[in-house]
Amino acid sequence: MADCPKCKQHLKLSDWKQHCPYCGANIVVYDLQERLMKDADVAEVQYYHFQKKVDRLKASFVGSKLTIIRIFTSLLPIAALFLPIVKIELAEPFATYSGNMGVLDIYNMFEKLDLGAFGSVIGNADTKTAGILFSLSIICLLLSVVTMLLHFVFNTLACSPKGKIRNYTTDIIYIALVIIAMLSFYFIPENAVVSGTVGIGAYLYLFLVGVNFLVDVLCFRENLQVKHAQCYVGGIPIEEYFTMVERGVPQEEIRAEMYKRLSDIQKEQEKKLLEKAGKKEGK
Repeated sequence: MADCPKCKQHLKLSDWKQHCPYCGANIVVYDLQERLMKDADVAEVQYYHFQKKVDRLKASFVGSKLTIIRIFTSLLPIAALFLPIVKIELAEPFATYSGNMGVLDIYNMFEKLDLGAFGSVIGNADTKTAGILFSLSIICLLLSVVTMLLHFVFNTLACSPKGKIRNYTTDIIYIALVIIAMLSFYFIPENAVVSGTVGIGAYLYLFLVGVNFLVDVLCFRENLQVKHAQCYVGGIPIEEYFTMVERGVPQEEIRAEMYKRLSDIQKEQEKKLLEKAGKKEGK
């Protein structure tokens, strides 16, 4: 149970009546306005912190023409994966395959994928190097797709304090994974199990990832400033409210200032309504 708002005595479950058994105060309505004002203060401060996040999100996504372009360049590389990434020939113990392979072909082959085949290829002395490089190429390709999605999510946090470091780190990891995937496949030695060449889709994928990095750099060089909407606590600008609290201004003085500000705001609104009504009557 809660405490009595007047005498601060702890109330038991049996103290369910409207009046406090210790001081007789009406628990429901005692100092109700002040309690509502305190709840409103808390709500407005919480709204301020939430609004800051919303403002950063807006600036990160649609704060300028470049940030809007970044939305598309972040996802555009996935289009290259639908083109032939490699031209490949697979033999047993893998499911036999010969021809161009894109992301859809890789997805369709997952049903036939036998992870044990990779182990047997790597375990064979004649195909060990080929098996390791082929496995590394696939793993890096899949990780690059995951990194692409992470980068898109991180764009929403680009205007946060660590946004620049986070995005640049993701960009570097992204490019490194694509390069490692391509080089691993390119340097697969001659063997009887897996062979092939890197396709145009892979080169376009690397190019678009580089473009994405370049746009990221341009966005941060733009030094975009987040425009925060003005928030208030009881009619006082929130920055001024925080300053008053930090200075240790008594709550009574803060509350008196709030009532004054709210009264001024109300008078100003009433004045505007009267002026608006007068203009309508004049017509």
